[in-house]
Order: sequence, then structure tokens, then C-alpha cells
Amino acid sequence: MNAGKHRVTPKLLMVLALAQTVCANPARVAISQGNKLYMQGNFNEAINKYDQALTASPEALRPKFNKANSYYRLDDLNQAMDLYREVAAESKDMALVAKAKYNLGNSYFQQGIKQRDSNLQKAFDDLKTAIDSWRGTLDIEPENKRAAKNIEVARLIMKDIMDQLNKQQQDPNQPQDPNQPQQQQQDQQQQGSQQQDPNQPQQQQDKDSGQDPNEPRDPNQTENQQQKQDRQEQQQQAAAPDTTAQEILDREQRRRKDRQVLQRGQWQKVEKDW
Repeated sequence: MNAGKHRVTPKLLMVLALAQTVCANPARVAISQGNKLYMQGNFNEAINKYDQALTASPEALRPKFNKANSYYRLDDLNQAMDLYREVAAESKDMALVAKAKYNLGNSYFQQGIKQRDSNLQKAFDDLKTAIDSWRGTLDIEPENKRAAKNIEVARLIMKDIMDQLNKQQQDPNQPQDPNQPQQQQQDQQQQGSQQQDPNQPQQQQDKDSGQDPNEPRDPNQTENQQQKQDRQEQQQQAAAPDTTAQEILDREQRRRKDRQVLQRGQWQKVEKDW
């Protein structure tokens, strides 16, 4: 009877083996913790966990891919793109390679959209690189409809940018933004300088602070508290790395309109104060 009580069953062996695997694989534990933080929107903390996983298992590519997604959500596109490229080049899991190439394309697409107001040629080049990345996804997954649709969207935008570049070559005084005359841009910059550092454009300040232009400031909050809250809200609103190009475009257009509305309100307020 006593022997029966202490007999090791196959089920018990499986439990013991699983426990040993978990204890011997801190990378898996760190990845699980990082994924939980990521889903909660704590992207910086998630990155720390993925770094722990990579320290324990440097050859692992899943935590590197997840880390890239976290940087994407933080709008640190350069960091994200570097990691996506590494995953795509090193992984032997073709499904993971396809995802890395898709998200890399999204990163270049988003960067290109942001460049449209400041550097049309750079925007064009980024969109072209995005298309190349999505084609890499289609080489692995020919039925990936999102990648195919993204290429169509990017091509339409590239055609519009090329038309603008051709107009600028014909007329060097042609403003880059067709929706905003050059004189209006100059007036806005002059008016905005009354409220800001004249050496730093308002749009750059907004970008650096991470402020959501729709979110009113609480006068009882310190600057550091407000910046922290704004950054957290921006992270929560950031597009998912595997979203579609059209969704990225729509989101950037909404944010651009919101910034313009906020800036017009600020300039009108300054005129009233005069």
C-alpha cells in the first residue's frame, strides 16, 4: 500500500517536467510578464521585461519582435524599425518574418506620412520602402490582403506627392502643403512665436512634449505631471503595429486637424489679449 502511495505516475512526471522547464527558462517568464504589461499599455516596462528575456536567451527572436512592437506603440519608429529588420533577417520562422516585414512596412509608412509637411522627397522615399517591405510579406504570404491593400494606399499617396514635387519644380515658390498657402504658414509662425521659443516651431514642441492637442491642461498640475499624463494618453492612442495603412493614414489626418484647431485657438487668443 505504501509503495502505491509513492508511485510516480506519468501525470506527475509531466507536472514536474513543466515546473522544471518554467524554472529553467526565465526568458519565457519574462516574455509572459512583458506581454501582460504590453496589453496594459505599459510599453516602457514591457521593454524592460523583453530585455530580461533577451539577456537570458540572446538568440530568442520573439521578445525582440515584441520589443519592436512596444517601441512602435511609443512612436519610437527608428528603434522599432531596427528591431523589425533584425527579426526579419535572423528568424527561420517564416510566419514571424512575414509579420516583421509587415510591421516594418507600417513603420516606414507612418514615418513617411509624418514627413509630408516638411520633406516631400523623404516622405516619397519612406513610402517606397514601405511598399518594398509589404512586398516581402506577400512573397511569404501571397494571400495577405492587408499587405496588398496597404500597397495600393501607399501608391496613391506617392502619386499625389509626385504631383506636388513636379509642381514645386515648375514653381519654386509653391508651398509643400497644398491646403495651406505659404503666406498663411508664415503668419502662423510669426503669431506662434509670441507664445513659444522663436527657435522652435510649435509643431516640433507638440511632438517633443507628446501632448494630445485635444486634452485640456489642468492648471493645478505641475509641468512634469502633465507631460507624464500626456505621454501615457498618447501611448494608449497609438496605432497597433499590425494595423492597416489606411488606419494609420486616417489617424495621422485626425491628429493633424486637431493640432491645427488647437493652434488656431491659441493664435486667436493672443490677438484678443492684444
